[in-house]
Amino acid sequence: SMPGSSAKKAGGNLKNEYGMFLTGSKGLGLLSVFLLCDKAEIFTAPVDKKIHKIVLDKIHGTVEDNIIDKVFQKHFTKVVLKNVNVEIIDFLSSESEVRKLRHICSYLYKHEKVPFPVMTLHISGQDSMQINFSCEFPPMLYDVHFDFQKSSGKLNFCCCSPDKPINDDNITLKKFDLESLQKVMLKQYNIKETISTRTNELILSNFSEVPSFEGRILVYEKNLAGAQLKTYGAGVNIYINDFALYNYLAEENDWLGLADYSQRKKNTRLKPHNVFGYVNFPDFDENIEHLQISNERADFIQDFTFLKLMYLLKGVVMFAIFNIDVADKNPKYKNLESDNSDNSERSNSDNKQNDFDEGDNVFTGDMDVEQSDNSHFEPKSESESGHKDTTNVATAYLPEITYKPKQNIRKRLEFTIEDGHVIDKLKGTSNLGNKIYNLVFELSKLDLQVHRYSTAYLYRALLESSTKYLSQRQEKVSFVEKSLQDSILNALNYFGDISKKGIPLSQKTIKAWRDAIKERKLIDTLNEYIHNELPVDAYLLQETFNTMKGYVIACLTIS
Repeated sequence: SMPGSSAKKAGGNLKNEYGMFLTGSKGLGLLSVFLLCDKAEIFTAPVDKKIHKIVLDKIHGTVEDNIIDKVFQKHFTKVVLKNVNVEIIDFLSSESEVRKLRHICSYLYKHEKVPFPVMTLHISGQDSMQINFSCEFPPMLYDVHFDFQKSSGKLNFCCCSPDKPINDDNITLKKFDLESLQKVMLKQYNIKETISTRTNELILSNFSEVPSFEGRILVYEKNLAGAQLKTYGAGVNIYINDFALYNYLAEENDWLGLADYSQRKKNTRLKPHNVFGYVNFPDFDENIEHLQISNERADFIQDFTFLKLMYLLKGVVMFAIFNIDVADKNPKYKNLESDNSDNSERSNSDNKQNDFDEGDNVFTGDMDVEQSDNSHFEPKSESESGHKDTTNVATAYLPEITYKPKQNIRKRLEFTIEDGHVIDKLKGTSNLGNKIYNLVFELSKLDLQVHRYSTAYLYRALLESSTKYLSQRQEKVSFVEKSLQDSILNALNYFGDISKKGIPLSQKTIKAWRDAIKERKLIDTLNEYIHNELPVDAYLLQETFNTMKGYVIACLTIS
């Protein structure tokens, strides 16, 4: 009960009596109950054969430890939160929160039983419910196992499929740059043309600071996903020593970017609602690892080590799964000449059943670049035309189409002409008004593809100046000098309040702004661009600006 101090791992004491690695190191665990109540009672019967009653009182700042003289049959621990607000009880007992609690331990995904205690949630007036459980998984499209060993710097990858002719050998990766990954995909999976993710744009080396991890990702067919995953909850969760990091339990936290895959390649099966799995960091010692966990144990601190971890997960593991899936449905990505006849027939059969989604886009190389429908001529495949194409692609004459319309590749962060009328009125009003006008002017002149860092700096400065402009004209909006995110959230709370009073500002619009700031962590990302070596994602700037420019105009017009 000493905040910020924990000695349980002192002297090499790292595991409990079941051989599981101890969780935590900051001495903050007990304090988390005060997010829900002002008083808590803990009844626990440890090995000293006595029942202890510990009372935590937030109001008086006291901790009591009393011995209860009572016989008990087995060791147990019961935590009682007193006088919890009704709204909090409704929240904790909601379906989405209970589903998170079901995933509190990673043994749900493992065939062997993890020695984790049975956990039961009992809310006064309601039936008790057992939180953690295990299950048997139905047949899936892909069952991917992977692990990274810090000591050797090697990543093992294995993709199994009950119905697909996919190499299910365990592949060991030693190099993680895009060129090396492409060679592996060609040699092991016969994929001659790969689609890179945005993460693959990063040039990183020396992954020795990334802790060892293991994981399993299951990908289901579209028609099975809804029924099978509704009970368990879709998504890939993260665990430290088999115990969940809470923020990753939310289904809406698409931290692997699955929605981005499905939007850019519509015929992929990697979608948020039919991918299920976990990443676990076994034997993770917070006292020595470079990867840091936040004080509330809900998330990782997003530093350079975290960036390297995300590269291994998104730029290596997900890169491999994504390309295996795309090549399975699109034979043009595979080296057909080296396939045997059985595999070729199987590939054609699968292609007939898994045709392109309507409106599917074709990407090659960099996922940021979408090819125009008229920029390149491609003969229709068997699945598209309905007739078998007997032409040998390697020897066929494929003339280029002569009509190539000019493509608009020069993109800037721009406002509409209507927005411009608002911005024009700022000239000469004040120093801050002039600054906002000049920021918009400079943004409108920079080529986003060329001047990415400059655009990112100006983008952040515009959000900050607009928020400050609103706070100077509306006392209900406080500007926090050391936290732009908190300042913007204060402004969004104000917009949410006045939208209920007839101001023409929809709650849906405000939610979109809030999601950009909180879920997509826009300010944190812009700060990373400014203070660290993180490469700028031009697509992220363009996409979020299309949402947040409405926020800028709202700050300038609503007061």
